[in-house]
Amino acid sequence: MKNILIAIGFVLASSLAIADGEMKAAHGGVMAEATAGTRAELSTQGNMLMVYLTSHDGEAIATKGAVAELTVLNGTEKQAVKLAPSGDNSFMAHGPYKAVAGTKAILKVTLPGQAAAQFRFALK
Repeated sequence: MKNILIAIGFVLASSLAIADGEMKAAHGGVMAEATAGTRAELSTQGNMLMVYLTSHDGEAIATKGAVAELTVLNGTEKQAVKLAPSGDNSFMAHGPYKAVAGTKAILKVTLPGQAAAQFRFALK
C-alpha cells in the first residue's frame, strides 16, 4: 500500500511539473524558450515588434542595458532588426516588417554580464 501511495505521489508531482512548463503568451504573441530557461514572447502588431523576457517561472527579466537583434525570415527574404529596450522587461522596434503566418524569426539577446541567448519563433 505504501508503494502505491508513493507511486501516485510521483505521478501527481510529474503532472504539476508538466503544467508548470507550459508557456502562455501574456501579450498575444508566440513564445520560445532558450536553453538556459529564459523565455521570450514575440508580439507583432502593425509596424511594431515587441519582445518580452521572463524567467522559466514567469518572472520579468529586466532588459535595461541589454542588446537584442531579431532576424525575420520569410522564404528567401531575410531582415535583421535591432531592438531597443522598452519598459521593464521588453524590447521594441518600429518599421515596415513582414511578419505574417509562416514567418520564422530568430532572436539573439545579450543581457548585461551574461552570454547571449537565442530564441526561435514560428508565427501562426
